[in-house]
Amino acid sequence: MRSNISDRTTNVILTDSFILGHLIRDSLNLPVISFQNISNSYLVLKEIQNTNIRNITFIIRTPNCNNNLDYVINRIFRDLVPLGYNIDCKCISNYHDIFNLDFFDENSNVNDILKNVA
Repeated sequence: MRSNISDRTTNVILTDSFILGHLIRDSLNLPVISFQNISNSYLVLKEIQNTNIRNITFIIRTPNCNNNLDYVINRIFRDLVPLGYNIDCKCISNYHDIFNLDFFDENSNVNDILKNVA
C-alpha cells in the first residue's frame, strides 16, 4: 500500500503492517508505504524509486518480536543508508502509540534498534 505520496514528498513512513499504514494515513494524513510480510529491501527501493523521498521513518511494533522482521530491518538499514537515505526507526507497543510519537524527531533511536538486531 502506498498513500499520500506526491512528486514533492521527501518524508515517508514505512510500516510492516497494512493496519498500521491505514491508521497513519487516515488519522495523521502522512505519506505512508505499508508492506505485509516484508521480506527484503528491494521492495522498499522499488516503491521509492523515481520519487524525491530522502527521509524514511520505519514504524514497527515492539522490536525482536519477529526474527524475520529483525533481519529485514537490519537489511533495509544496510542497503538504504549508503544510498543516501536518512533512516529513522520508531517502535510502538500498541497502535495508540503513533499519536504520541514525533515521527521526524532529530533524536533517532536507530542505533538502539541496530544494537538489538542480530
